[in-house]
Amino acid sequence: METKWSRHYGADVFTPDINENQSAYEVFRESALKHSDRIALEFGKRKFTYKELLAEIDRYASILAANGVYPGGRVMISCRRMPHQIIAFYAINKIGASVCFVMRNASPEIYQRVGFAVKASHIIFTVEIYERYKEMFRHTPIHQIILAKSTDYALSSDLLNPNMWDLKMHEKYDVEQDKGAPGPQIVLWKDLWKDDLPEVSRPIAPDEPAVYFTSGTAAGSVNIVKISSRSLNAQAKQCAFLMGRNNSRVFSFIRMDFSYGMCFALHTTLLNGHTYLINTQKELEFSAHDINIYKPDIIIGYPQMLTSLIDSGAINGKALKTLKAIYSCGNIMSGIDYYRLREFFDKRHLEPKIVRLYGITETCSVCMYLPQAEVRPSALGIPLPGINMKIVDPDTNSEVSHGQSGVIAINTPAYMLGYAEADDDTATVMRKLHDNKTWILTGDIGVEGDDGIFYYQGTRRRVFDRGGMHIYPQLIEDTIRNIIGVEDCCAVPLEDGDDIKVKVAIKPEHHYLFNNDKLNELKDNIERTCEMEMVAPMCPDEYEFMAYLPTGKYGRVDYEAIIKMFKEENDEQEDLKDDLSDVDPRDGI
Repeated sequence: METKWSRHYGADVFTPDINENQSAYEVFRESALKHSDRIALEFGKRKFTYKELLAEIDRYASILAANGVYPGGRVMISCRRMPHQIIAFYAINKIGASVCFVMRNASPEIYQRVGFAVKASHIIFTVEIYERYKEMFRHTPIHQIILAKSTDYALSSDLLNPNMWDLKMHEKYDVEQDKGAPGPQIVLWKDLWKDDLPEVSRPIAPDEPAVYFTSGTAAGSVNIVKISSRSLNAQAKQCAFLMGRNNSRVFSFIRMDFSYGMCFALHTTLLNGHTYLINTQKELEFSAHDINIYKPDIIIGYPQMLTSLIDSGAINGKALKTLKAIYSCGNIMSGIDYYRLREFFDKRHLEPKIVRLYGITETCSVCMYLPQAEVRPSALGIPLPGINMKIVDPDTNSEVSHGQSGVIAINTPAYMLGYAEADDDTATVMRKLHDNKTWILTGDIGVEGDDGIFYYQGTRRRVFDRGGMHIYPQLIEDTIRNIIGVEDCCAVPLEDGDDIKVKVAIKPEHHYLFNNDKLNELKDNIERTCEMEMVAPMCPDEYEFMAYLPTGKYGRVDYEAIIKMFKEENDEQEDLKDDLSDVDPRDGI
């Protein structure tokens, strides 16, 4: 029988036998026993089979428990991508404590806020940035800092890898000089190693917080999201069919301190018997070297990182021969970027799937999947099997009529428990609606099409009123991006007296930049297209060509920075007008 899912996914949706009502450690252990001789992790040349990884997790559960991590406790982790994060997460879960991931290089205020909010007793931190933050740790509840180095698990042959050599050079900080300093105790990860400790087995309850992430998505302000083992396991079960049945080599650009990197890329990979490949870069940059060495079957990343495949001349074509799929998440991949990637692979006679995913931290990352055959501007996709979505009125929370815009609401078994220190925001985002089910109100504006596919129209934070009409900058941007000659753009509202005007920052393709005739033609084409495809209040008032658009984290265009820049330009022009008005035209005669 056809369902709203099967007409897109087919009847044969792979659903593994994962018991959601266990701890994250327990379901990993079952996977490790089932796939014991498969490779679970690769970090450079170092490889862990599932059996070896389970043994290391069990050993560190005993070590960390002997070192003061207790059931019901909290441990912060703030590292680059390293085996330590994975081993520590499952070991801490086995102890009965929970992990709070904090983005590496976060501000001291974020570390302090998170530390106090979760009452963290320990933090696992990266050596090469420790000196920058060591004073800050004295102002947190943390009483032990465990410092991790890449050489703890790297092989000597890995020093032939330029990325690993670079990491080692940055890890030469002399920790010994700080071991006796006031404040939290400092210890190296490798110095914790002990044998013959009693086994610890008090796995955290499946409905207790297992992991914390910071997120500013649904509530519109940065909050600390609580996610249970049950939700982590439900996510891995729902996303299994995306990875496939065969043992795949999975390479993720997304760090584990983000829900996509932990809940989807890591937990789904390990619970389904695949191999997780750890990026050896210090930061989030694209690593052609890792692609060449690992030869992945699946790549997961933000759109801007995935399109960097196109611009890198350092990738060996043979390294992509095994590539089966690319998963784009964390932001919406534009249609142009999709076709650029498709063209890149077509020229090399390769046919990997290019898959766009949608989800937020509050839904444990992925909740929607766009089938490759359904590529359209602003298309998000359809819900994963077992997930329901609808469009609701932002004021009444009632479902709107089909075809009307509203807030995207999601009912999923992989939902958050709530925010750690913001009960009001939890009540706003998690709602029991008229059907008495719990829904997550994402804060994103969308519409459901006649084809059952959901389409993105922007976030509530970017929507504004003009002439009595809701204006969605995303729709303006999608229209302009599809014009030949436009590489990227950003539409923003600006105050104009008692009114609002719309101005668009446009980054043209490079060969347009130094040709005024081509720029004028492009501008005329943009104006004509907007007038034909948009109602009058949506049409932009001004356009400005720019050599680049300011970006924030992970390559996203920083529209707040663009608003500020345009406002400063307007203020300068107003000041110039005032100065000219003060000049007597007879002066100088």
